[in-house]
Formats: sequence, C-alpha cells, structure tokens
Amino acid sequence: MASPAKFAFVLYRPQSAGNIGAVARALKNMGFDDLRLVGRGPLNDREAVKMAVHADDLLANATVYPNLADALADCSLAVGTTSRRGGYRSRATPLRAAAAELDALADTNKIAIVFGREDRGLTNRELKLCHRLVTIPTAPEYPSLNLAQAVMVVAYELMMAATAPVQSGRAPEFVAASISDPMLDRMADALVSIGFIPDDNPDHIMLAIREIFGRSGLTAREVEILNGMARQMRWVAEGGSHTLAEKRRAGKKLR
Repeated sequence: MASPAKFAFVLYRPQSAGNIGAVARALKNMGFDDLRLVGRGPLNDREAVKMAVHADDLLANATVYPNLADALADCSLAVGTTSRRGGYRSRATPLRAAAAELDALADTNKIAIVFGREDRGLTNRELKLCHRLVTIPTAPEYPSLNLAQAVMVVAYELMMAATAPVQSGRAPEFVAASISDPMLDRMADALVSIGFIPDDNPDHIMLAIREIFGRSGLTAREVEILNGMARQMRWVAEGGSHTLAEKRRAGKKLR
C-alpha cells in the first residue's frame, strides 16, 4: 500500500474558488493532503474556506505554481484526467482499472493526478506533459463531472486500491519529470532532424512516445541512454554520417 503522500492532486487553472475548497474537503475525506494549484490564488477566498469546511488547513497548505511544468517537476508520473474521447484521448484507461497499478507505482514514485479547467478540462497542450490518461466512466448522455466530484471519485478509487491485498515485489523507481521532460525535448529535436517527425507538427508522435515511456516508466540509466541516442541522431543528421562512413571504410570502431 502506497502512502497517500505519494500522490499530488493538481488543479490546472481552476475557475471557481468554491470548487477549490470542495476539492480540499474531498481530499481530506480520502486521506490525501498534497493539493497543487496552477495559476490560481490566493487561497483565503471566503467561498473556498466555506466549501472546505474542516479541510481549511489543507487549503491553507496548498501550493500555487505559475505553470503546469513546475507543478509536475518533482513527479515521475503525471496522469491526466479526461471525459472526452477521440484521437489521443481514446487511449485513456478507466479509473478503477488504473487505480491499482498507480497505487503500486506510488510505492516508489511520486505521482501527479492532473485535472483541467471546469469549462474545458485539459487541452492537448496540457496533455503533452502527462504520461498517461484516465477517465471516469459515466452515462454517455452527460459525461462531464463537476471538478470537485471528479477529484472525489479519483481520490476514493485510489484510497480503495490502497486497501486492497498487497502484491509481492517492489515497483521500479522512475525519474522525475524535471529529468525526463528535457530528454523528451531532445528526442523531439533529434527526430525532427532525421525527418521522422515534421517540424511543424511534432506533437502528434511525441504524445504517443510520451505515453509509451509513461507506461513503462524511465529509470535514470534509461534516460541517460535515450539522451545519448538523441545526441547521436542530431550528430548524424548534421553531417556525422560522413564520418561514420569513413570509419566503416577504414574498418575502425564507430564509437
């Protein structure tokens, strides 16, 4: 069972102070206390305090960040929430199926659960920073949930997963986003340089690559290898292929 402290609940630019307070209450109900807000403060809004009820301490201790990347920097796995379907979002995993795996991974990793604005959720721009997607199954006629309700459901499922029988074995420890994200930027540049992805729209493929790495997770050694691959691709694309050809003709080692 992972510690609740291993989960961070991130609200991206929430619009309603009352929703922020209700989220604080929901998290305290379920035993979580790491609430992060992107682009929203101060937290002493009367409506927020009113809706928080006895979770005003959790509300007061919430951390405000200027952007989503900073809010996720110390987390090794970012999980975006979505109610919409189609395209990249079609790979979202139903929450209950994802909760047990997330609980196991949280034993050795800090995990962020990211929620979007009340009026439009997370856009593709924000999803670029998420490694996985989860969705809360609802009636198809009206799939959209209130922000605080969505947080409550996610927190409840994670709490229930934490009380399930413990599986044997230790989950791997992955690197934080502050380490993996720069590698993904280098990889995108490298793939553009060799013509694998178009420079005017690299996000389509990079979202899929981020999802692949998010499913498997990345250790420090693996990030080091991928950084080396990206550097080598750029070097070859920028003229290094001639040096390689000369070495091959001369029977020399390539590295």
